[in-house]
This record gives sequence, C-alpha cells and structure tokens, in this order.
Amino acid sequence: MKRVLLTIPAFLIVVGIFLTILLGLVRVTLMIGEISFSALRAVAWCGELALGVVVLLGGAWVATHMAVWIFGPADKLERAEIPS
Repeated sequence: MKRVLLTIPAFLIVVGIFLTILLGLVRVTLMIGEISFSALRAVAWCGELALGVVVLLGGAWVATHMAVWIFGPADKLERAEIPS
C-alpha cells in the first residue's frame, strides 16, 4: 500500500520536473530567436542544445532513481541472485 501511495506524488513530481524543463527551454528558444546578430544566435542555439540535453537527461535520471527508490527492494540485502 505504501508503494501505491508513493507512486502518485512521485508521478506528479516527475511531470512537474519535465514540464518545468520544457517550459524553460521554450522560453530560452524564444529569447534566442530575438537575437539579431547571427553568430551570437548560433552560439546561443548550440548552448541551448547542450544545456537542454543535459537538463533532460538529469530529469530522466531523477525519475529513474525515484522509481527505483519506490519500487526497489525494501531491504538492501534482498537482491536477486545472478545465476552462474
């Protein structure tokens, strides 16, 4: 029952993280579109691309670790044995 109750706020947190990331990236994209100097716009676009990838991967990392924390084994010693 504890896992079911933890799933709802975890889901809402993950959705909130990704919506915040995407809204931030859209805002930055609109700001970059207003830059008039072409070379500076190209540099800003490359920076946005790199930062966007890092931030989205970070959000996926947080979501994955939250799922492992909720649905992982209750006891750290309780691990599946690897067959030889």
